[in-house]
Amino acid sequence: MTLGIIGCLLGFIVMGVLTYRGWHIAIASIAGALIVALLNGMSVTNAYLEGYLPGMGGFLSTYFGQFLFGALLAEIYSATGAGLTVALGISRFFIRDSLTESQKRRMVLFVLIIISAALEFAGVGASLIVMVIYPVALSLFRLADIPKRYIVAAILGGCLGFANDLPGSPQPGNTIPMKILETSSTAGLVPGIIGAVVEIIAMVLLLSLVISRGIKRGERFHSEVDMDRAVDEGKKRPHMWKALLPVAVLFVLFNIMKWDINISLAATCTFSVMLLYRYFPSRDIKSMAGRGIAQGVTATISICAVIGFSTVVQDTAAFQSIVDSLVHLDMNPYVLLIVCVSFMCMLCGGSATGQAIALPIISPVIKAAGVSAEAVHRISSFAGAILDTMPYAGTVVMAHAYAKVKINDGYPAVFVISVIATAISTFTVTAICALFPALV
Repeated sequence: MTLGIIGCLLGFIVMGVLTYRGWHIAIASIAGALIVALLNGMSVTNAYLEGYLPGMGGFLSTYFGQFLFGALLAEIYSATGAGLTVALGISRFFIRDSLTESQKRRMVLFVLIIISAALEFAGVGASLIVMVIYPVALSLFRLADIPKRYIVAAILGGCLGFANDLPGSPQPGNTIPMKILETSSTAGLVPGIIGAVVEIIAMVLLLSLVISRGIKRGERFHSEVDMDRAVDEGKKRPHMWKALLPVAVLFVLFNIMKWDINISLAATCTFSVMLLYRYFPSRDIKSMAGRGIAQGVTATISICAVIGFSTVVQDTAAFQSIVDSLVHLDMNPYVLLIVCVSFMCMLCGGSATGQAIALPIISPVIKAAGVSAEAVHRISSFAGAILDTMPYAGTVVMAHAYAKVKINDGYPAVFVISVIATAISTFTVTAICALFPALV
């Protein structure tokens, strides 16, 4: 059994290391699954044919539409400039010349977090948000003289945290618990909103503290060849109301009319194309759709590959031993939920994958202890984002590469806003659910 547990952990490590070194997650996950199978005395052929591939296929059939149309909507926002319109509109509203230097730095961080969160809540994927927001972030960092190595943390703060966990969010962090627990998209509404507010405050204050220490050490904004990606003010873009209208449509369809998330996203994409048609470069809808579909397929296959690997792990006796040990830990059921979900998301490098694996196993135990399904839903959504941003996580690696910031320079700040701040908000949500169950 000890060798089997070592095999499971070694498989996760190999998958993470290969991904970090640039191998595609599909190859990395197969390599990891091979190690798990060998060290657990499993048939490699059976592990691949009866574990890995069926695991991929099951997740693909359930979530492909969501990732596909989510990526397509993201491409629409990028191609038409609607995402940039939202970003510039929000930044101009909040940042004033009358602010002191420290106030300006905090406001820049707040604005970037809110912009990223708004686009994430609208269904735009985190990777594309990085590309859409980066020119705005670069301009604002130069304006406030904030060292550039903190730019990744400011952008990822909104799109990898509370926006995925908020009640009503169309992102997998909120929709996966819906499917598993059979709850509504707004389950745990009050605790979720309060938790998001707490997380925003914690992100801004903690990152401001980190930046202030950097400035005291003599750090300043510096970018050698990067200003070629500054904001293009001359490009024709939709007005703010047009840029926000698809967000409103998606919210109404998904949260008020209670349409399935796949249908809601597909309808919103169709509406967005008609509304923003004149802003597409050369009116080339075909190329835009091709790029969006390619991104959707890539994102889905990447997550499916991790699910396939995790299916092989779940088929081992060692994994069941680990789960039994976690499930039977002598601790409060709320804390147990946080530990199990966050730990699994850390191993998988993503909240969507981790929740899809952890919730079916742990939720019956937690609900049997008297915790409502709505509370399990909202707590797991927040807990899934605590440890899903390890240095090997795909979006983290991509964001640093795009911003031309070394991971060892930028990641400490990412850790502060994505782990520490998210942990604070998770325990806030948990405390409200435990002490005031009527609010859930």
